[in-house]
Order: sequence, then C-alpha cells, then structure tokens
Amino acid sequence: MSSPLTLQMLARSSLLKNEALAISALNTLPMELFPPLFKDAFKGKQTNILSAMVAAWPFRCLPVGALMKFHDLEILKAVLGGLDLLIQQKDRPRNCKLEVLDFRDAHHNFWNVWAGTEDGVCSPDVVRETQPVVHHPERQGKEVVTVMMNLSLNSSHLCKYLEYFHCWAQQRKDVLQVICEKLEFGALPDYNPLELLEIFEPSCIQELEVNVRWDLRTLAQFAPGLGQMKNLQKLLLNDVFTPLIWFWNQEMKQECFRQIISQLSQLNKLQHLCFNRVFFLNARLDQVLRNLESPLQTLAITCCTLSESDMRYLSQCPSVHQLTHLDLSGVIFLNSSHSLLGRLLERLSATLQTLKLEGCILMEFQIDVILPALSQCCQLVEVNFTKNSLSLTSLKKLLQHTANLTQLTVEMYPAPDEVYDDIGDVLPVRFAQFCCELMETIRGIRQPKEVYFVSKKCLDCKGVCVYNKEASLCSCWE
Repeated sequence: MSSPLTLQMLARSSLLKNEALAISALNTLPMELFPPLFKDAFKGKQTNILSAMVAAWPFRCLPVGALMKFHDLEILKAVLGGLDLLIQQKDRPRNCKLEVLDFRDAHHNFWNVWAGTEDGVCSPDVVRETQPVVHHPERQGKEVVTVMMNLSLNSSHLCKYLEYFHCWAQQRKDVLQVICEKLEFGALPDYNPLELLEIFEPSCIQELEVNVRWDLRTLAQFAPGLGQMKNLQKLLLNDVFTPLIWFWNQEMKQECFRQIISQLSQLNKLQHLCFNRVFFLNARLDQVLRNLESPLQTLAITCCTLSESDMRYLSQCPSVHQLTHLDLSGVIFLNSSHSLLGRLLERLSATLQTLKLEGCILMEFQIDVILPALSQCCQLVEVNFTKNSLSLTSLKKLLQHTANLTQLTVEMYPAPDEVYDDIGDVLPVRFAQFCCELMETIRGIRQPKEVYFVSKKCLDCKGVCVYNKEASLCSCWE
C-alpha cells in the first residue's frame, strides 16, 4: 500500500498543472520547495518550467546530473535554455545564486535530503557538503557560469546530446567555463578529438583514459591537447597501433613519437600512469618521467618493450621511490634488466603494495636475483607471477622468500613446469600433487589467505587449471 500524499506533494502537483502559474510563482517560492519541485518537473519533462527554475535557482549549485539516468536531449535543451535566460539578464534576480551547473553523476544526497527521502536537516552545512568548490573567473567584465561534467565516449561519433552541448558551449565561451575532470575514450573517434577539447578548461582535466585501440596518427593529433592538461593526475593509454600504410615509414613514425613524447613530458602532476601495448616508450621512458614534481603512486607498463636504459633509469628515478602499485606484466627483461628490477624493488620495500609480473617469461636465474629485494617488500598485499616458466624447486624458493610478507592477501603463481607432458598439456594428478606440495610450503612459513596456482592455457578447453588452498583437485577457468 502506497503512502498517502502529503500536503506539500499535493501543492506541488497542483502548481505543476498550471505552467504559467508555476513560473510566475518562482519569485516568491520558498527555497526549500525548489529541489522537490524541480524533481517533479524533471520527471514530468515539463521543459518550460525547468528552464524557468534554472534561471531562478536559489542555490550555488544545481546538481542535475544526479537526476539523469540517461542522456535526454530535450531535458538538456531545457536546462541550458534556463542557463541562457540567466546569462541574458543584465541584473540577476536577488534570490538566484546559481554559479555551477553540474552534469556529473554526483551529489545524490542533495536531492534526497531536500526532498525528505533521507534523514537530515536542510541546514547550510548539508548544502555546502554537496556543492563543488570551483574558481569562477571573470571574462571581459562578465560573470562566468561553470558547467561540470565527466565524459565517457564509447562511440566513434558524438551523440546528438554532446553535439548539441558542444555547439551551445562554443557560442558562449565568453560567459562560460566548462570543467571536465574525467575524460574517457572507449572508441576510436571519427572526429578530431582536439575539437572536442576546445570547450573545456584543459588544466581542469584530472583523469584521462583511452581504453580502446587508437592508431598512432590519432594519438599524435591529440597530443597538443594532452600537453595542455597541466593538472592531469591519472593517464591510461591502451594499445596504440601503427596504421599499415605507415608501418615502413620510419620518418613518419619517429615524428609522431616526438610529438607524443614531447607532450607527455609536460604532465608533471601525474600520480597514476598506465601504458598497455604502447611501443613508443622504448628507450624514451626517462623523457616521460623526468619532469614529475611529486612521486608516482601507480606505474603500470604492460606488454611493452623497455630497453636496458629504461630499466636503469626506472631503478634510479626519484619519482618512483614511493610507488604503491607496480605492474610490469608482459615486459621481457633482457640482458641485465632483471637485476635492475631487483634494485627497483629494493627501493620500494617500504611502500609497494601490489606487484604484478605476469607473463614476463622470467627464468629461474632471474627470479633468484630479485628474491632478496622481494623478501623486504613487507607492505605487499597482492602479487602475480603467473605465465612465467618456473620449476617446482624455483617456486619453493620463491615462496620461502615470502615469510616476511605477512600482509599478502592475494597471491598468484604459475603451476610448476613439472605438471606438463612433452607437448605442454597439464597432467591433472601431477598438477594437484605438486600444487598441494607448494601450498604446504606456504603453510609452513605463514598463514596464507587467497593463493592460486595457475597453469598455462589448455589447448582443448581454452581454459586454465587453477589450484587454490581450498581445492583438492584442479578446476578449469576460462
């Protein structure tokens, strides 16, 4: 049985049935009625009332993004239309305090408290807690309104929603500041991504993620915009490839490398840096890291080629001495690079919490070199050594060097080489026997939590055999 309507609900419902009356009443409407009335008008898509309410909004911030479950072009036009009404007024209404229009999925508490669906008193403190702190510059003597949004672009083209906003914002640059703190690309754009950046304040972008394959040309085209993100704290680049027509054009590739690296070297506020399948780092890692002003927290360089000079720089770099997360999965340590990895781990012994060396083709002699340093990393919570070729003896030695790593919560190791037959298939009985033996080795030195021994991929089922401390037999995982 539904709750009976309150008097306030009935009053709002009656008011919204008469559009002209609702708009004219905004000048005298108590501020505590604005949020619930706005929610009702939003739900009913009463666009004219929404526009009028934006222009009369009595709070510093309007967190409209918390109400938007999906992009609605008509709602966007109504909200921006209300902002236009506000901008066009020579003298703002005394009660209108709007400075920030927030399209991010945030500040849900604001609506819940004011609408009475969450316990709390609508005190000034509650309002302040839900309002973002933003600097509002003046441009040509005009008061500037700030629009905040985070963008996740999962299509190769801009949707009508973003096309409309981009065009609208372009025409109002003198009275508008658009802040995008997190920008994510989930598709290779068929538009120039630099043009998208023209409406944003690049220095306000704090996180940039490219989660899909970009070609070298697109990244080089985007590089000047990347260099303007002076306060970028997190950068993720995933799988940059060379167009086939450029594959043999060394001059063109080197020019793109130069453009990209020169812009990356300007990002001196980075704290989290993640590269996957990015081949232009080889022998250039020092140029990316040398200008950082504060220590990195996360460094992930996976499935990349790093030269010995890169590893030497990494082992000495002042910006990595406080890393908490290090992922070098898929990096092959040639020549003496593994000893440089040992030096790096030694430097990180007091801070490192996550270490991933999956698929590095580490050999037994390389593991032996890094073990003394590894045993000192007493803050480690997670390790991953899977997809390396190690014997039963070598794995036992590795496990024995983890006696001091009492914080370990998740451990992943390769199954020993002895569990495979001559053609590389897993022998199930031997797999269970040796993995059980390794588990007993761990139990003999400390109390394990989550421990997994993982085989190579099975040619028949395309899965892998996994043994953990609860398992008596192996099981197949996709």
